[in-house]
Amino acid sequence: LNQPIRLETLALKGTTVWLCHIAELLMPTMLVLSKQGNNEAQKCLKSIVLDLRDEYDHCIPGHLYDDMAKMLITQINLLIERVKKALDLRASMSKFLCQMNVAIAMSEVLLSRKLRVMEIEELPKTMRHIFYSKMNEMKGLRYLSLGSMSGGWKTEDMEKTILNGLGTMKNLTALTLNYDCTNTILRSLIKNCPNLEYLDISNSKYVTNDSIDIITKLKKLKVVILMRTQVTIAGMIELLVKAKNLTDIGRYDDLGRCLEFIEQNYPQILNLKLQRFETRFATTRHIQLLAEMCPDIRYVSIFHNMLLMDLMALIGVNNLEELYLLSCDFFADQVRDVLQVKGCNLTYLHLEHVEQMDMNALIYISQYCPDLKTLALYNCVMIPSTSVFLRKYAIPPFMNLERLGFVCECPFNHLEFIL
Repeated sequence: LNQPIRLETLALKGTTVWLCHIAELLMPTMLVLSKQGNNEAQKCLKSIVLDLRDEYDHCIPGHLYDDMAKMLITQINLLIERVKKALDLRASMSKFLCQMNVAIAMSEVLLSRKLRVMEIEELPKTMRHIFYSKMNEMKGLRYLSLGSMSGGWKTEDMEKTILNGLGTMKNLTALTLNYDCTNTILRSLIKNCPNLEYLDISNSKYVTNDSIDIITKLKKLKVVILMRTQVTIAGMIELLVKAKNLTDIGRYDDLGRCLEFIEQNYPQILNLKLQRFETRFATTRHIQLLAEMCPDIRYVSIFHNMLLMDLMALIGVNNLEELYLLSCDFFADQVRDVLQVKGCNLTYLHLEHVEQMDMNALIYISQYCPDLKTLALYNCVMIPSTSVFLRKYAIPPFMNLERLGFVCECPFNHLEFIL
């Protein structure tokens, strides 16, 4: 707490402020050149930006480039806002457009081999077209998030742009491409991105069961998110059977049924490497199969249906570290008993729409989960306690808690106890 800002951080911020200052000094010159025609302003601006990019590429160490990129995007965004505020009814539109063009062009400084992380959906919309059109210049990227692109409306038009960019990203390990993924793009990943480990192509209408055979050829793939695609349960079963290194497939409500089918029809498959289980439909049998077939499971997120599931089945999940329970009763559905057995390993606990939460429930959580680092209580029914069962605590309550999410009405003493 209250630590001074590092000189390294101050230096990086200073370079980004300086660059925006250079942009402001260039604006009058570019305005004069733009009035002369013959694209002189564009040629001059392009030359200056290329020189600045070389300077930054030479002077900023590779391990600091991503931090510098975040600061620069913030400073350019502030510069754009200053230009907009200076616009009034009597201002020349050509002057405004010239100033905006200079400000946005400064973002091209980031197009370097040293850049490792790029989340295009986090950029101001005025900048995104630069990074879409020049993705092939970011050859050193490890993580690329293209966001929703066209939102699925112009997938064919965006495909060429994506293919052109991915062709140079040999070091890419993670890609997020929602809505606009196609089989052609997936084949390009096999050829150009052999080290890919994470792939999020959710909401892509052109991703079907035929895409699974392509995805399974990405040998290093560990995480693939296919939520709201055209992949059916048959395709997901094929994915689980063929992709040997998968640790996470995101939320999939039929994952329990997939495990049942694999257990019945693929006796040679004894274990899967899945580490996360997230579903809104699960039965007691599904949880039992999860414990048997997925010994590495560390995260479980389930919607509890008292007619289909006994939460005590979670006791069989040996390596459980993160638990997300939705719609249950703390005492009646034996959440307390589950925590009594498994709580010693838990570091993350999220309870949503859980009833019967009183002071006793909070005390049990604090004593059964001594290593808990994150606790989230969302829309839980917090009730006053008629009596407190435990008055002496074996360990200090929530002694390792680092993060607390508390979105529910409760008596003041409940929150005071946690804090």
